[in-house]
Amino acid sequence: MKKLTVWMLTLLLLSGCAVSEHPDGYEQIAEGKDFADQLPEEDLRRPERVIDSAEDFRTILDWMAFYRISDTVWFDVDKTYAEELFNPYTAFQKAYTSADPADVYAAHIDDTYYSDYRIVGISYSMSRDIASAPPEEITDTPVVPSFDYRKDGDYIYREDPEKQAVRCENGEQLYYLLMNGYTPVPEKGSTAEKLYAEAQSILHQIIRNDMSDFEKIKAVYDWLTTEVVYDSQTAYSSDTYLVKEQAYYAEGVFLNRCAVCDGKAKAYAILLNMLGIPCYRTTGVSEAGDHAWNMVQLDGKWYISCATYGQKNAEKTLGRILPDYSILLADRDTAYGDEWGYTAQKHADIASLLETEPYDVYGAMSEDGISRKAEDTADVRKLLEYAEQTSEREYKAEFIYTGNEPEDFEKKLIVYLETLDDVQAVPVKSSQGNAYAVICMKEGK
Repeated sequence: MKKLTVWMLTLLLLSGCAVSEHPDGYEQIAEGKDFADQLPEEDLRRPERVIDSAEDFRTILDWMAFYRISDTVWFDVDKTYAEELFNPYTAFQKAYTSADPADVYAAHIDDTYYSDYRIVGISYSMSRDIASAPPEEITDTPVVPSFDYRKDGDYIYREDPEKQAVRCENGEQLYYLLMNGYTPVPEKGSTAEKLYAEAQSILHQIIRNDMSDFEKIKAVYDWLTTEVVYDSQTAYSSDTYLVKEQAYYAEGVFLNRCAVCDGKAKAYAILLNMLGIPCYRTTGVSEAGDHAWNMVQLDGKWYISCATYGQKNAEKTLGRILPDYSILLADRDTAYGDEWGYTAQKHADIASLLETEPYDVYGAMSEDGISRKAEDTADVRKLLEYAEQTSEREYKAEFIYTGNEPEDFEKKLIVYLETLDDVQAVPVKSSQGNAYAVICMKEGK
């Protein structure tokens, strides 16, 4: 009996050590403040009252943003963690940059009482009109899709019963849930319900059950680069209040077919994760400005994929837009080199796993005995003859030159294309050195 008593006393002492020791006067300061453990329980697990790691800051920010909690919520900071946390504001800012739905709103930390009582308050300036404004004007630039881009799908999306179901109302919640392995349950009549239904409809059109994962990724990439217009008017707007613009959200893609990079990245994450292909949205800053893109997993390896850079603009010479496959599944530095220049701010653990070599996209795209790797103009001729079968007026063939004389090949390619009868053929070179698309427009049609 004595041994049992001693053992129980030891457990009580050990458990007491895990509880934060509050400084004198803590109770008076804490009185009247809303702490995390007083928040209502939701589908997503509520954050703990005590912050004991940098990761806790991100969890708190994501949770509060997801449920649109704007009132200040207070948290204790673990005594041991506080010893390494010299400045809670710095940890908070890092977490805010890496959080997912949190970056839509302005977040704040109140560290007035931190140095004396180890408590911090977190709040948001929460806008209620996010994604409320459709584009004023949608430009209609003709798009030349890949000749193997089709809309004859037979895919039926089925939710995974093993995943936790979580209710949602808007596009931000929808993409966050799908990206993080949950099953979304849209509220009846909500925007999320419309977006979810539209995403399922799109997948049914462009995905076939016999497709490989690469083919599924390419089909979604094709759809985003050929069916969704880049909203340059919103992107370069002088308006500083952009939180309302649908172009920055999945709403822009699924409701308007018009979005900027962030809207495309969120839609990309929605569609691929619905297909069971891991895909994360991330953001970064370079001299060119802010940008959003995706990190996609294929065959256990991670690649950069950007449906914004992938929408190559040939408008100046052809009045056309076409997909650029050099950044369909690119390596960590990407073929764009200095033109890219972005470092992922979100999901740094995934970014650290990015491949140092790009995926063999053109090898995987070869089909029906037609190679997308050309060593001479004879190979290009075979590709164009194959592509011509898919269109009466306009068609395109993508390939990568794999020979040893790229400058000589480029000259011969131009000469060869000039010999084609009744066709205006224009080569468009990708930012990836030897990747090409040849657009052919039949004269008189």
